[in-house]
Amino acid sequence: MNRFGSVIDKIADLGGILSGWLVPFMMILVVVEVFTRYVLNRPLMVADEVSAYMLVALSFLGLAYTWRQGGHVRISILVSRLPQKAAGWVRLGALIAILLFMLEMDRSAYKMVVYALQMNMRSSTFLMIPLFWPQLPIFVGFVLLTLMIFVDIVRAAQKIRAGEKVEEFSQ
Repeated sequence: MNRFGSVIDKIADLGGILSGWLVPFMMILVVVEVFTRYVLNRPLMVADEVSAYMLVALSFLGLAYTWRQGGHVRISILVSRLPQKAAGWVRLGALIAILLFMLEMDRSAYKMVVYALQMNMRSSTFLMIPLFWPQLPIFVGFVLLTLMIFVDIVRAAQKIRAGEKVEEFSQ
């Protein structure tokens, strides 16, 4: 399981790196659009749509990385006051509940992508981009987060069994 967890950690890091690189590309696209519109008087008319798709991609592809770094909102005021063993069990229960929620999110995102493919849905702009492309990072990001949570469940269970403190996030 350690090797699987290590692979998922590396994939989460890759998603974080990819998300990070999308930001400057999005900025460059917007600057080029502004330049062509106001200096050349020939707007590209693509920056709004493509940068919105890039924003979705960077948000969702970075979910697992953000989870791994402890960047998601956590409320631990009650758990921090529990004994170590009880806090570990509460953390494990919360992780299982989150996993169940994420499995439903995975299923919904999958259905959204499949529907877009089946219906050959396209954007309503002149680019007519097939909508499954901007929807795909949502599904991929959810699946990566689900796998990261699964790995955390296994790690938490191993720590509980060993009598160690269960961390709030992967490190």
